Amino acid sequence: MRKSIDASQLSVFVFIAVMALKIFLAPGLLIKYSGRDGWISMLIFVLIELAMLLVILFIIKLNPDKTFYEVLLGSVGKIVAKAIMLVFAVLLGVKTIIMIGEIRLFFTTSILRSIDFTVCFILLLFLLVLFASKGLRPLGRTAQLFFPFILASLAILFFLTAGNLEISGLYPMIADKSDIIGTLNKFPLWFGDVAVLLIFTGRVRMRKLFVLKSMASALISSAAVMYFAIVLFAAYGDYPIIIDYGHNISNMVVYSSGSYLFGRFDIPIFCIWMISIFIQIILSFIAITSSLKDIVGKGGDTVWSIIVAVALFVLCQFVFIDKSSLFELGTSPARWLCLVVEVILPIFMLVISLIGRRKKKNEDDSREKSTDN
Repeated sequence: MRKSIDASQLSVFVFIAVMALKIFLAPGLLIKYSGRDGWISMLIFVLIELAMLLVILFIIKLNPDKTFYEVLLGSVGKIVAKAIMLVFAVLLGVKTIIMIGEIRLFFTTSILRSIDFTVCFILLLFLLVLFASKGLRPLGRTAQLFFPFILASLAILFFLTAGNLEISGLYPMIADKSDIIGTLNKFPLWFGDVAVLLIFTGRVRMRKLFVLKSMASALISSAAVMYFAIVLFAAYGDYPIIIDYGHNISNMVVYSSGSYLFGRFDIPIFCIWMISIFIQIILSFIAITSSLKDIVGKGGDTVWSIIVAVALFVLCQFVFIDKSSLFELGTSPARWLCLVVEVILPIFMLVISLIGRRKKKNEDDSREKSTDN
């Protein structure tokens, strides 16, 4: 099997996947609908995601020569494997619609109010089809190219906000436990962004300590997510009405800089969010097209990428077109797919991978004994 990416590129994808939707937009959403203690719910989500990421990395390590679909096919049979791939693709489709919707809200409320987003969206879809037809290797190189800029932007924002952080804005903590539980129940779709990494099963050129290095990347990204979330919660926890779902990046810039005089510090923030979200969308798009191709068993990457692009255009342009429809989608029963794909599926994959490895070891031992005799 041709390996698509190396271990260092996987670490970059891990960093971006952990950051994805949650670094700026999720905190504002939680403040608006859950109040000051929403950051605690966010921390719980992040810890669960880190645990599942560790499981996924072990799955990748245990299956160096089998893809995600091939592991399922060899363990549960064709029908069940295809059903799992369908659920996987549907969840990623819902997440992709939300990500594209977030981009639309950002563009139309912050920087391109006078420009029709449809033109930008068509260009994005063209880019998605192009990357999907080329495979994971070019995306890995692209992510690796932009990674230093993402890190530099995070560093700038850290120093910019560190002096203005008011921890007292987080008190009193746990004023109402029902708010924390309600948030966990309502907003899982804005978290759980690591299951898409299952697409790298059988496609990574392994190196020593790649699991440890990838987890270190995830911990740094998670720390950044929680730091900026705490900054936002500390600043606006008492005034959630100020937060408007769709352009919370701008709100954070105003607080971070401390004055409108430094508004140009929004550029690093735009770089972080836009680059990471585009890469995450492309990765999810590739995973969707690959899953559908495995399910049907016919058609090439280009054909399926065009089909998925057309479906996304229809759904994003005519169905999920504003913040209310996106919010309804994100809090609909579809959110429970996160539990299936982000928690149950990785654990199940790890179990069947361990069983498969033990079975292979027993077969190899039996073969060696037969040879010796």
